[in-house]
Amino acid sequence: MKQISHILLSFVIGCIVLSSCSLFKKSSSEDPTENYSNERKRMEKDAQGRLLKARKFLSQGKCKEAKETIEQMRESCPLAIDARYKAILLMDSVDLQQAQQELQKADMQLRQNPNNSVKEDFDEACRKVQFYERKLQYDAKSKTTGNDNN
Repeated sequence: MKQISHILLSFVIGCIVLSSCSLFKKSSSEDPTENYSNERKRMEKDAQGRLLKARKFLSQGKCKEAKETIEQMRESCPLAIDARYKAILLMDSVDLQQAQQELQKADMQLRQNPNNSVKEDFDEACRKVQFYERKLQYDAKSKTTGNDNN
């Protein structure tokens, strides 16, 4: 009898602990920005607009303008943490596109003048493209897993 009461008591305590833990857990349907300050909300909105503008520049091949827009967003919206995470991935994409453009130029030069100096430039451009591809994958993975140990 004493053993049954211990099992029953353990079960009740376990149920209480589990139910109290669920009280403190946030609902997945809650708005994640609900607890943001008004200033942060304002900056997030402004930063999202700037990211949209930077994406448009990138899609047009205007890497310099895209980078400038992202850098301006970083400076003027320090509280826009969500947008800043997205800006990291967007900047990776800009850097990758620039590296790909450099690789195309180096490839054309190598075809026209296949000497050691041009070959070294081509090899360096290849390494840059590989680096930015890996960085983009790493940063995207870090964002989705929440691992920010950069």
